[in-house]
Amino acid sequence: MYLLKNGLVHVGDGTVIPDCDILTEGRVITKVGKGLDEADAEIIDVSGCDVFPGFIDPVSSIGAMGLPARYPDNGEYSEPVTPEMNVKYSIDPDEVNAQEFYKSGITAIGLAPTNGNLMGGQIAVCKTAPQKMRNRIVKECAGLKCSVTSAVKKRYGSANRLPMTKMGIFHLFEETLREARSGKEDMPKKRRQVILDVFDRQSMQVFCAASTKNEIDGLLHLMKDEAVHINLVDSFCFADSLKEIKEQKAGVILGNINCMSQIAKNRMELTKLVELVENGNPVAFTNSNGGSSEGREVFLWSAIEAWRAGVPAEEVVKMMTLYPAQMLGISGRLGTLEPGKDADISVFTGHPVVTYAARVKHSMINGEVIF
Repeated sequence: MYLLKNGLVHVGDGTVIPDCDILTEGRVITKVGKGLDEADAEIIDVSGCDVFPGFIDPVSSIGAMGLPARYPDNGEYSEPVTPEMNVKYSIDPDEVNAQEFYKSGITAIGLAPTNGNLMGGQIAVCKTAPQKMRNRIVKECAGLKCSVTSAVKKRYGSANRLPMTKMGIFHLFEETLREARSGKEDMPKKRRQVILDVFDRQSMQVFCAASTKNEIDGLLHLMKDEAVHINLVDSFCFADSLKEIKEQKAGVILGNINCMSQIAKNRMELTKLVELVENGNPVAFTNSNGGSSEGREVFLWSAIEAWRAGVPAEEVVKMMTLYPAQMLGISGRLGTLEPGKDADISVFTGHPVVTYAARVKHSMINGEVIF
């Protein structure tokens, strides 16, 4: 049992409470408020510190790649449509531990398939603490990872098979949905079940890599009559397709937007993030780009760039906590500091969104002080 005393608590939903306490017992938060007292609790003085829900990276590649293997464990390239694959079987706890994500305040990651398949498989959410795996898995089927990027045609074009072109990518996407719904006999039963669960029953959200304007527009056009919620991954050209993204209330997940070459190459207008916020589009960050990681620090750097572009600081906090939790269907456990939710708490020496100088002072995951 821990009692964090006198912190500036950022709940994660936009609420900020000064001189606030948080009581944890076992794996969960039991109380949040001022002047809490518990005789049996170990006191952690967080006076002068900013206290946040643990940050969430919704589409991390690192942790399921099986490094240093020649072929990534999160890329099943026997065929381009493999939605039945589950990344939980590729989780490498040592790979997750080595990254020490919690030292940047990241306490959970959505481990995702690569960008090389049209439908690559299902995302699994894992805590970043070096604990037993049964305590680390938050949700096994948390999202369907898809891709309409050039990585797909590069992968299968070299084998001289569909999809070799962009028109092949979108044709195969459309045909896959049609065949699943028509009950085509030669489609594997599990594959059909996952596709129908996602696109017809909305059992989980879709996370689709789409970087260029052509890819984003094509995907949104294809999905315009679908009920499932779409999150655009690696969508660096989001500003060029702002109207369409706003109309469909699509989510946007951005990688390294602190890289000047990335900004110049994609003509990124980060100030347009303000329009997405005002429109109610969920936005989140990841430290992975194109299926590879650029380091845990990238997550915080991207958050700072969003703030510098005009997004209010507490809205950026939502992008690191509440919105990714909602995207992954885990907001009942993570994303905000509330009684009953997991005791995943990141304590910083300042507000990490408004200053590079802020550092993690305490990191708590599942009610255990990890750092």
